[in-house]
Amino acid sequence: MRIDGLPNLQKVSQPNQRTDAARPRNKVGQGDDSVEISRPAQDAAELTETLKATPETVNPRIGEIRERVQSGFYNSEDVRREIAGAMLDTDGIRPVVNEVAEVRTAQRQMADVPDVREDRVAESRERAANGFYDQADVRTQTAQSIIDESA
Repeated sequence: MRIDGLPNLQKVSQPNQRTDAARPRNKVGQGDDSVEISRPAQDAAELTETLKATPETVNPRIGEIRERVQSGFYNSEDVRREIAGAMLDTDGIRPVVNEVAEVRTAQRQMADVPDVREDRVAESRERAANGFYDQADVRTQTAQSIIDESA
């Protein structure tokens, strides 16, 4: 048997041929297309432009502070501590600092309270094994004591 040649497979598969869907289209946007920038983004852009346009003569310390930032003055640990202390002494932050201290004190106190009263747990397990809690009046009394204890 002799095979003279293969049929032209290029015409069947044509891997390099592009279909209309694969061709890029130079389609111009339609007249009803639009882009909107949110109001907060617009406000932020306006504030940024206003800040850039504000001369340093409004507050003469701005130039001084910029020079200190560029020179690395605020990279000192002592300066950072002084600034942090001044911030903590302001009226807005002091209540938060006090509340954090109270929470930490409460957490330390709670660490001393045992999580489980082992004797009561053992007693409850024994009662459950013996069917004590299967009685309707016992369930009612137990539920009431739990409610009273949590209130």
